[in-house]
Amino acid sequence: MRTITLLVTIALLSACSKTPAPGPSSDKPAEAKPLAAAPAPTEVAPTSPTALSAEGVGKLRFGMKLAEAEQAAGAKAELPTPFDPACSMVRFPTMPKLRFMVENGVLTRADAEAGVENAVGVAVGDTLEQVRATHPQAVVGPHKYDENGHYITLPSADGRAALILEESGGKVTKIRAGRQPAVAYVETCG
Repeated sequence: MRTITLLVTIALLSACSKTPAPGPSSDKPAEAKPLAAAPAPTEVAPTSPTALSAEGVGKLRFGMKLAEAEQAAGAKAELPTPFDPACSMVRFPTMPKLRFMVENGVLTRADAEAGVENAVGVAVGDTLEQVRATHPQAVVGPHKYDENGHYITLPSADGRAALILEESGGKVTKIRAGRQPAVAYVETCG
């Protein structure tokens, strides 16, 4: 147990100190700090098979090639014009409230609109106090654009992925999930 706790702590510290890979939106959030003295990984067992988690949503898994994701989604991705193969945001008609980041042909992140269920049970509109009460292990850091806002990170057990909440005015305003470093990008790729 001590080994697991030590590995998780090291993974969290290294995730906070690494700079995301260069790209059109490699801005990383300011330094984050844990809410609790010894953060533990967030269990990301979805409450339903279609809940957004750090690993994916439904049959879509972060790390899939776009063609595999289209097959899993049961629909072709709606590509933006112009489509940048290095980084673009796509939608699947079968999941209209989600936008997916595709980097070099690989699904790396999903940004959710209000109403999308997630593995940690937090909804847009929930208060920061509610999140702190239900997820004391969450890591909270300052928001890049809102001096009173925060990024609340709930990492996967291995630290390679996360579910990130944006908070402003004391309430959750946005939710995203995916692999590091893409999930930590402040902006999307367009």
